[in-house]
Amino acid sequence: MSAMPNRQTKAEANADPRSPGLSARFAWFAPAIVVLLAITLYPTAVVLWLSVHRTRLYEVVGGAGLSNYVSVITSAAFIELSMNSLLYVFGALAVVLPVGLACALALQNIARSATYMRTLLLLPWTLSMGVVGCFWLWLLNPSYGPMSYLMRSMGIEPGLMLGEPSLALVLVILVTAWWSFPYVMVMMSASLQGIPAELYEAIDIDGGGLRTRLRHAVWPHIAPTLGSTALSLGILYLTLITMILVLTGGGPLGSTATWSFEVYSSAFRSVDLSPSSVISVVVLLVNLFLGYLYTRLTGRVSG
Repeated sequence: MSAMPNRQTKAEANADPRSPGLSARFAWFAPAIVVLLAITLYPTAVVLWLSVHRTRLYEVVGGAGLSNYVSVITSAAFIELSMNSLLYVFGALAVVLPVGLACALALQNIARSATYMRTLLLLPWTLSMGVVGCFWLWLLNPSYGPMSYLMRSMGIEPGLMLGEPSLALVLVILVTAWWSFPYVMVMMSASLQGIPAELYEAIDIDGGGLRTRLRHAVWPHIAPTLGSTALSLGILYLTLITMILVLTGGGPLGSTATWSFEVYSSAFRSVDLSPSSVISVVVLLVNLFLGYLYTRLTGRVSG
């Protein structure tokens, strides 16, 4: 009689003395769990708790429930903050995406000095937002800045530049786009390098020109990367504070104040923290929605 094959059941495998126990497995992940609870989950829970209460500084003085959300979301100040935030995010994306893509396409077609040009174009992204803000604050100074001097030499009155309510947000958008367009350029360059050379050759054989290349070869390959890049930058812009703080401080007349900047500034000047907590929850929900879209677009979740 032939011997039956020795098959180890799942229960026997779990009972293997060489496999780590539950306590040992938990010990491996305990530091990460503690860090997650300390820097993410606990502060989020505190903000949610403060958003449904009335506070005096950090002392809870009474419950308010959803009335805090109603009073904040229906206020004129919140509507203005929402408009500024949306204009800032979508305005910066409208500039940074085509500029970054154009730079990536140009670098792909440059045979010589491409490495040096790529390094030079990457310079803004390597600088901190504080340095970038101070640099452009000097450039756009209406009294002695190079930009105002150049405009006056051309017979154009520069005005107050960043101190002009109708112009300040546009300038902040342009400065933000100048700082962040290298990120789009790098992502698009990596995506363009993944396009098969045979696809270009087939288009050339069929007599297709530049427009055909862009439509049938470039765009289908870069569209997913472009979308995920836009979402990641949108999340970054929604939480960006330093650039606005250095350039305008939220002014003039609140024309450049966004959700995140208002949370930052009101946390230090208000006695009641519940309004800023409500805006923090709004920013959190918007970022979670954008993060969900990002994971769906990048294919990191299934279903």
